Amino acid sequence: MVEEGDLGIEEELASELLGGGRGHGLSLLHPEPPPTQGPVKRVASPVTCESRLRHESPAIANRLPPPARRRNRFRPPAPVAWLHMHEGTWTLADCPLDAQSELVRELGISELTAAVLVRRGYSDAVVARRFLDGEQPPHDPFLLGDMEAACAQIRAAVEQGRRICVHGDYDVDGIAATTLAVLLLRELGAEVAWHLPSRFDEGYGVRGETLARLADEGCGLVLTVDCGITAVAEVAEARERGLDVVVTDHHRPAETLPDCPIVATRPSEYPFPELCGTGVVYKLGQALFGVDSEIPRRHLDLVALATIADVVPLIDENRSLAIAGLRALARTAKPGLRALMQSAGVDPATVDAGAVGFRLAPRLNAAGRLGHPREALELFLTEDPAEARRLADSLEELNRERQAVEGRILREAVAQVEAWPPEQRARRAYAVAGADWHEGVIGIVASRLVERYHRPVVLIAGTDGDWKGSGRSIPTFDLHAALGACAGLLGRWGGHRAAAGLSIAEENVDAFAEAFAEQAATVLDEEDLAPVASIDAVVARGADLSLDLCAELARLAPFGLGNPAPTLLAPGCGLAELATVGDGKHLRFRVRRDGRDAGSAIAFGLGSRLEVLRPDALYDVAFRLEENHWNGTVAPQLVVRRIYGTAPRYRELRAWLAAEWKKPESARDAEAIAIFDELRIVEGGPRRDLLESARFRGLLAAEPPLAAAA
Repeated sequence: MVEEGDLGIEEELASELLGGGRGHGLSLLHPEPPPTQGPVKRVASPVTCESRLRHESPAIANRLPPPARRRNRFRPPAPVAWLHMHEGTWTLADCPLDAQSELVRELGISELTAAVLVRRGYSDAVVARRFLDGEQPPHDPFLLGDMEAACAQIRAAVEQGRRICVHGDYDVDGIAATTLAVLLLRELGAEVAWHLPSRFDEGYGVRGETLARLADEGCGLVLTVDCGITAVAEVAEARERGLDVVVTDHHRPAETLPDCPIVATRPSEYPFPELCGTGVVYKLGQALFGVDSEIPRRHLDLVALATIADVVPLIDENRSLAIAGLRALARTAKPGLRALMQSAGVDPATVDAGAVGFRLAPRLNAAGRLGHPREALELFLTEDPAEARRLADSLEELNRERQAVEGRILREAVAQVEAWPPEQRARRAYAVAGADWHEGVIGIVASRLVERYHRPVVLIAGTDGDWKGSGRSIPTFDLHAALGACAGLLGRWGGHRAAAGLSIAEENVDAFAEAFAEQAATVLDEEDLAPVASIDAVVARGADLSLDLCAELARLAPFGLGNPAPTLLAPGCGLAELATVGDGKHLRFRVRRDGRDAGSAIAFGLGSRLEVLRPDALYDVAFRLEENHWNGTVAPQLVVRRIYGTAPRYRELRAWLAAEWKKPESARDAEAIAIFDELRIVEGGPRRDLLESARFRGLLAAEPPLAAAA
């Protein structure tokens, strides 16, 4: 179960799924940006074009170095800004030019957007067009586990007049899945009840006591949603009591499965195993009513809400469900969703994945984090606008309380880590505990610590009885496997590679922290702890970062796990008009390349770098291009993710290649010819940046000749 606050793991998981690099703390969905106007602190130094080469030589004697341990990764050099800025590295996958050119020709898109698509695996024009249109055909629902048996058992319960109870979970996905199942069963004419567990009284999953109570109350069938895949003993006990169970779930199963019909993404022959719990219930609806039926389609707004909030990959069928669901959410007739959007300040006409992930989902999750999730479920189900407004206001208040609690725990956790001795700070995985921390928000805070320290973190909260822990990881570290190695110190535990939960006796906390760190030390090296940004395309010199390009890139939305907003790289830039905004938290500047203005930029959270960045230096700027709406005007804006010091040899090599290009082909250096051929540079042809060439990147990383001679 991954919840709305787990922003730190979204990009890491996306990079892992896409086969790219790591990106710690880089959220896929941008939060509500602070205003970029107002009081500013300025640095007045002008941008200059003066050369700052560290080494000068009459010719480029270097050739490509031996292959590195990890290919296609470029680490900014230690001189200039990197050591001070800790910005880590970036990685750039290969982009076959034939495939890129075909997309440009067949789809009528820019070279830059075509490069993004090719690097994300959409090199075939037909597949790329289908991706852009969001028209993934639905997969056969009957391939999803025991779907036929599940439908038969549900229909039999309805025909026999047996009461059905939907057992859900306390996060957005679990609540939305419960709502959808209740609505679908009502369409079948079933007598339906529902049960959502309390995070604090029952915890995650299906408990035997709950099933026993439901059996005693006369329930004939329990339909689990977003849970139940590991409830082997609980299901067996329920069946002994005469209570039938159908499990629908999307979590990782154990070695043994419950003895009942299971509709789950694993194990299954279903071709796309990344549905969320609500997505699985939607497929159950398709199986019950027909793939083309309007009955499940009426509730695509709930499916989109859960799919985005549960941070599942927004590719394949999830992409189609999210696109259709966002359209349904914009025109939803559900009073609860309309009241929620009004309370959260979301305009239904412009609702997108960012609004769901950062405005709607936190309010819904607040119910389960600090209280009971029933308020969120009642909000979804109510048909009374006045009741919807009351419930939305209550969730708004809970969310404000959640923010305050989360902020306090984060400050205390950071202070605790900062006070550790150096050898403890050097651990490659952290376990941090607080006796009075609120277990409902520790998952969010664990994500914040992963963003801050670039390593796996388990946060543990003191509770009555066993303490509760929540962990978040980085892509190179399997958190589930690590907890398995430490299982002797734990009570209950579970989850997956990137996120997990646990219970632990208070006296075992210190031993677990040491064992967890030792496990990480056997898997991770120092390079694994450095943040890495995956670059989708390098902006060619002279390229126009226009509103038209913004609109073209926006066709790749909705953005999220598996499909992050494209990250572009503008190399060799000057930073002009440097200033801070938002009480010094954020950095605003203009980007200049070759003496030309390339656009306005905002770097959220980088205000402290104002004194480090030099207006006379060159930087490689990693950014996302977005529309900036301000005072009734719309303009393109570079939303900066990372600022890297440009390699010292960049200008030298560019100048050398420019000189080589002017020579007759027969007189050109062989290395220059190889770079030109790799980029397919021809007079009047498409412009491509030198960094698109692996050979050029190799020369940048190679030791300069004078340094080698020394």
